[in-house]
Amino acid sequence: MKRLLLHSASFLMFVLMALFSESAQAQDQPWLGLVPVVEHTEGELAGMTTYRLYLYTLGENDFLVSCSGDDANPLYLSSTSEPAWFQHALATTSLATDVNPAFFEAFPEFAFDSWLTIGAEDNTAAADVIELADPEYNAFDIFESGQNVAVESAVGNAWFVIPTPVNEEAFSGEEMRVLVAQLTTAGDISGQIQVQVFLDNDNNNEFRQTLPILAACNDPEALNYEPLSFNNVGCQYAPVDAVMERPAPLAFEAFPSPANASATVVFPAAMEGKMAGTQLQATSMDGRLVQSWDLHSTTQTVDVQDLASGQYVLSVAGLENAAMRLQGQLVILR
Repeated sequence: MKRLLLHSASFLMFVLMALFSESAQAQDQPWLGLVPVVEHTEGELAGMTTYRLYLYTLGENDFLVSCSGDDANPLYLSSTSEPAWFQHALATTSLATDVNPAFFEAFPEFAFDSWLTIGAEDNTAAADVIELADPEYNAFDIFESGQNVAVESAVGNAWFVIPTPVNEEAFSGEEMRVLVAQLTTAGDISGQIQVQVFLDNDNNNEFRQTLPILAACNDPEALNYEPLSFNNVGCQYAPVDAVMERPAPLAFEAFPSPANASATVVFPAAMEGKMAGTQLQATSMDGRLVQSWDLHSTTQTVDVQDLASGQYVLSVAGLENAAMRLQGQLVILR
């Protein structure tokens, strides 16, 4: 079994996530969308859901070169279940190009194996996906053994394709999306991945950014519409002017992160005397409010024993200045 290694992302990830949740799906830049495609109700996979993770792009000729993570741009791929990912015994690597569909009839569950990719769904694809692993932290071995992945090393980990026309599945095509992973799990998925895209297949016009994993939904009116999705969880709609004009949130710290039993939150000195009567709120990566605590000072320790392992966005409710936003982040590791 893989080791569970889940550490905190920088606060920048959560600022980016807020920005993406409000506007990225408007297709002004690429974004990562998680699409539930099969809900399993019987057999070995009962209680699990199979998701497809796509990079949604801006043009049909955009080319996804790589997915990666390192200490400067961490990669997190996490589920709240244990094990995190369903991994079929027939798969010997973490890549889709190791999946032989000829075995699906004899082993139906093999079709729902969890894997990483760039465009390819199985070994019949033209794309040749290559993995590059840190020998001190091999994210592919960890993922393949069913555990959460947290790439934070200087060497890092990446899967990529050579930018040539032969790797045709790495082009976004008419649907303007490239398959990045298939994930079967009984838990809630969260994380972030650094992507490298040649816009319009031009290596002089590169998009390289760490993107949070967002939901895609089946409402045609939503900015993150995806017809393959079977539900409307996580739908995002065009923001109203009042939302667009909201001031940027003020960051506050929460440590240790990862935390286990308790965490200490420290608010900016400018908030001295303004915390009484407010609440600290923890929101899971799928947008659910999971716990809240009463606040009374700018430094306070809170009990987090009831929080499951995972990443949480922290915010403050009840501030006298309703336009002011305070935001932090916390990772729980059991």
